[in-house]
Amino acid sequence: MQFEEQQEMGILIVKPLERRLDAAVIQEFKQHLAGKVQEGHSLIALDLGAVEFIDSSGLGGIISVLKAVGAGGNVAIFGASAPVATLFRLTRMDRIFPMLDSAAAALDTLAGKPLQYRIKKTTRGADRHGALV
Repeated sequence: MQFEEQQEMGILIVKPLERRLDAAVIQEFKQHLAGKVQEGHSLIALDLGAVEFIDSSGLGGIISVLKAVGAGGNVAIFGASAPVATLFRLTRMDRIFPMLDSAAAALDTLAGKPLQYRIKKTTRGADRHGALV
Protein backbone atom coordinates (compact mmCIF):
# COMPACT_ATOMS: atom_id res chain seq x y z
CA MET A 1 0.00 0.00 0.00
CA GLN A 2 1.32 3.41 -0.90
CA PHE A 3 0.76 6.77 0.73
CA GLU A 4 1.49 10.40 0.04
CA GLU A 5 2.46 12.27 3.18
CA GLN A 6 3.38 15.77 4.19
CA GLN A 7 3.48 17.73 7.38
CA GLU A 8 2.09 21.22 7.93
CA MET A 9 1.63 23.15 11.17
CA GLY A 10 2.71 20.04 13.10
CA ILE A 11 -0.11 18.03 11.53
CA LEU A 12 0.56 14.93 9.47
CA ILE A 13 -1.42 14.79 6.22
CA VAL A 14 -1.76 11.23 4.92
CA LYS A 15 -3.30 10.25 1.60
CA PRO A 16 -3.76 6.51 0.97
CA LEU A 17 -3.26 5.88 -2.74
CA GLU A 18 -5.61 2.90 -2.87
CA ARG A 19 -9.05 3.01 -4.46
CA ARG A 20 -10.38 0.68 -1.77
CA LEU A 21 -9.83 0.57 1.99
CA ASP A 22 -11.01 -2.94 2.66
CA ALA A 23 -9.93 -6.19 4.31
CA ALA A 24 -7.26 -6.75 1.65
CA VAL A 25 -5.23 -3.66 2.61
CA ILE A 26 -6.39 -2.54 6.02
CA GLN A 27 -3.71 -4.33 8.06
CA GLU A 28 -0.98 -2.51 6.16
CA PHE A 29 -2.92 0.77 6.55
CA LYS A 30 -3.19 0.29 10.31
CA GLN A 31 0.46 -0.71 10.71
CA HIS A 32 1.66 2.27 8.70
CA LEU A 33 -0.40 4.77 10.66
CA ALA A 34 0.38 3.11 14.00
CA GLY A 35 4.04 3.63 13.14
CA LYS A 36 3.39 7.31 12.48
CA VAL A 37 1.63 7.63 15.84
CA GLN A 38 4.58 5.91 17.55
CA GLU A 39 6.86 8.48 15.87
CA GLY A 40 4.90 11.15 17.75
CA HIS A 41 2.24 12.23 15.28
CA SER A 42 -0.99 12.75 17.21
CA LEU A 43 -2.82 15.08 14.80
CA ILE A 44 -3.58 13.38 11.50
CA ALA A 45 -5.48 14.75 8.52
CA LEU A 46 -6.58 11.80 6.41
CA ASP A 47 -7.09 12.66 2.73
CA LEU A 48 -9.55 10.14 1.29
CA GLY A 49 -9.65 11.78 -2.13
CA ALA A 50 -8.31 8.68 -3.92
CA VAL A 51 -10.54 6.24 -2.01
CA GLU A 52 -13.72 5.18 -3.78
CA PHE A 53 -14.85 2.41 -1.43
CA ILE A 54 -14.53 1.59 2.27
CA ASP A 55 -15.91 -1.56 3.85
CA SER A 56 -16.41 -2.28 7.55
CA SER A 57 -12.76 -3.36 7.88
CA GLY A 58 -11.62 -0.06 6.42
CA LEU A 59 -13.88 1.89 8.74
CA GLY A 60 -12.54 -0.12 11.67
CA GLY A 61 -8.99 0.67 10.56
CA ILE A 62 -9.69 4.39 10.55
CA ILE A 63 -11.25 4.09 14.00
CA SER A 64 -8.13 2.26 15.23
CA VAL A 65 -6.02 5.25 14.17
CA LEU A 66 -8.23 7.54 16.25
CA LYS A 67 -7.83 5.21 19.23
CA ALA A 68 -4.06 5.11 18.71
CA VAL A 69 -3.66 8.91 18.83
CA GLY A 70 -5.45 8.91 22.16
CA ALA A 71 -7.00 11.74 24.13
CA GLY A 72 -4.33 14.26 23.16
CA GLY A 73 -4.75 13.70 19.43
CA ASN A 74 -7.33 13.75 16.70
CA VAL A 75 -8.01 12.55 13.18
CA ALA A 76 -9.85 14.67 10.63
CA ILE A 77 -11.00 13.42 7.24
CA PHE A 78 -11.14 15.47 4.08
CA GLY A 79 -11.67 15.00 0.37
CA ALA A 80 -14.06 12.07 0.77
CA SER A 81 -16.05 11.10 -2.32
CA ALA A 82 -19.84 11.05 -2.10
CA PRO A 83 -20.04 7.26 -1.49
CA VAL A 84 -17.38 7.41 1.23
CA ALA A 85 -18.99 10.44 2.88
CA THR A 86 -22.34 8.63 2.76
CA LEU A 87 -20.83 5.64 4.58
CA PHE A 88 -19.56 7.91 7.34
CA ARG A 89 -22.97 9.57 7.58
CA LEU A 90 -24.94 6.30 7.60
CA THR A 91 -22.72 4.81 10.31
CA ARG A 92 -22.78 8.13 12.17
CA MET A 93 -19.00 8.23 12.12
CA ASP A 94 -19.34 11.79 10.82
CA ARG A 95 -20.13 12.61 14.45
CA ILE A 96 -16.80 11.14 15.55
CA PHE A 97 -14.54 12.36 12.75
CA PRO A 98 -14.56 15.91 11.43
CA MET A 99 -15.54 15.46 7.76
CA LEU A 100 -14.16 18.37 5.77
CA ASP A 101 -13.85 19.21 2.12
CA SER A 102 -10.30 20.58 2.00
CA ALA A 103 -6.86 20.20 3.51
CA ALA A 104 -7.06 23.81 4.74
CA ALA A 105 -10.26 23.06 6.66
CA ALA A 106 -8.72 19.90 8.16
CA LEU A 107 -5.59 21.77 9.20
CA ASP A 108 -7.64 24.58 10.77
CA THR A 109 -9.80 22.08 12.63
CA LEU A 110 -6.88 20.08 13.97
CA ALA A 111 -4.98 23.26 14.88
CA GLY A 112 -7.96 24.33 16.99
CA LYS A 113 -9.04 27.22 14.82
CA PRO A 114 -12.77 27.91 14.61
CA LEU A 115 -14.46 25.74 12.03
CA GLN A 116 -16.04 27.84 9.32
CA TYR A 117 -16.84 25.15 6.82
CA ARG A 118 -17.90 21.50 6.82
CA ILE A 119 -18.02 18.97 4.05
CA LYS A 120 -20.83 18.85 1.55
CA LYS A 121 -23.63 20.62 3.32
CA THR A 122 -26.38 18.10 3.79
CA THR A 123 -30.02 18.68 4.34
CA ARG A 124 -31.04 16.91 7.46
CA GLY A 125 -34.51 16.43 8.71
CA ALA A 126 -35.73 16.21 12.25
CA ASP A 127 -37.28 13.17 13.85
CA ARG A 128 -40.61 13.38 15.63
CA HIS A 129 -38.86 14.68 18.76
CA GLY A 130 -37.16 17.50 16.91
CA ALA A 131 -33.70 15.95 17.01
CA LEU A 132 -31.62 16.22 13.87
CA VAL A 133 -31.32 12.97 11.93
